[in-house]
Amino acid sequence: MAWEALGHATAAYEIAARYALTRQQFGKAIGSFQLIQHKLAKMLGELTSMQLLCFRSAALQDSGRLGKAQASLLKMHVCDRARDLCRDARDMLGGNGILLENDVARHLTDMEVVHTYEGTDS
Repeated sequence: MAWEALGHATAAYEIAARYALTRQQFGKAIGSFQLIQHKLAKMLGELTSMQLLCFRSAALQDSGRLGKAQASLLKMHVCDRARDLCRDARDMLGGNGILLENDVARHLTDMEVVHTYEGTDS
């Protein structure tokens, strides 16, 4: 489940980053504004953290050292962060974030489903 969540988060981040380069506001791309740059940087930091946790857990699993508690913590943490990242991406796209053609809403909805049926903390 953590890897699925990571995939949704990665896709949402990539969509938001592309959007920031193309969406024009006040005569320039929104990605040129510090607020958007900060949001993208925070999103990338979270995404990198999720990747590292997934890779480390996979290494532990391969060596037979990944415990059930570790796997549950991984799933809970990555799924929560991925859901937040998808929300941030949707917010960055504004009204366009709910349009099916931009896929962010689909990734966010999928993360809500993952949280509901696989959430360790639910």
